[in-house]
Amino acid sequence: MDKNCEKLQPPVEKSDFSPFEGYSKPPIVEMDAVVLENVYHYSQVAGKQPEGLQIPPFYERVELVTSGRGWIKNGDTWKEVTTGDLIWNGPGDDTIGKSDLENPYRCLAVTLVSNKKSGLGIPRFSHWPQAEEVMGFTREVVKLFRNGKCERTVLRNYLVSRLLFRVELDHHHRQMSVLPDPLRAALEWLEKNYRHACPIKEVALVSGWSITHLHESFQKYLHTTPHKVLMHHRLRAACERLVSSVQPIKQIATECGFIDASALTHAFKNSGMGLTPKTYRQRYMHLMVK
Repeated sequence: MDKNCEKLQPPVEKSDFSPFEGYSKPPIVEMDAVVLENVYHYSQVAGKQPEGLQIPPFYERVELVTSGRGWIKNGDTWKEVTTGDLIWNGPGDDTIGKSDLENPYRCLAVTLVSNKKSGLGIPRFSHWPQAEEVMGFTREVVKLFRNGKCERTVLRNYLVSRLLFRVELDHHHRQMSVLPDPLRAALEWLEKNYRHACPIKEVALVSGWSITHLHESFQKYLHTTPHKVLMHHRLRAACERLVSSVQPIKQIATECGFIDASALTHAFKNSGMGLTPKTYRQRYMHLMVK
């Protein structure tokens, strides 16, 4: 291998049907355990086929298609990939192995090394639908990597976080598209109102379902509860404020829907991050300061 080169789960029915076959929610990635090896914009030569590479242990190769058309081995079949397709190859996966001879693919290629021999477990296939954003992001990160003006760990955090954000958005889009309308209404209401008290009977009223049916539907389609979804939104908002403001932690806690700072600390503990709000701010806030 060339070196240069509380969770919401997808719906699972009791039947064999699953719109998320082979797709799972992106795990939390500890940035300090990832090294950015290389970033470049690869252009496949017209009239020739690429030499696919198999990813070795500890390595990750991200391929974000910027134009053209190619194919990548997915089990026993070849999957077509076009502009905006984001392929996160982990150990044992093969990179894009076929190209349209007349319309060859180009892609952003990112090589990472982690401390996990079997890989980070990122969902392999997702999609970034805005072609102009894809191209702009590609130019930006390749330039930053090549000119060396951006400290490597900061570039790693930005690049990997942006890619994971797109994987997460794609997951959310797929998930929401197959949910019943009343459940989507409940989720949207929780996302908009997490800062305030959200009694379960009010969530049920928004959905038009009984409280019992609401709980059953959250378990059936999302494998979670309305309360856990609510806490997810509150914790996410608190994390954003901790690294982007100098507000007291107590104020951040209450403005994000927590009773007090101790409730926020408890939520951090339950999230599995292994940090308190204070240590989270100390570790990540400097990344927001120029």
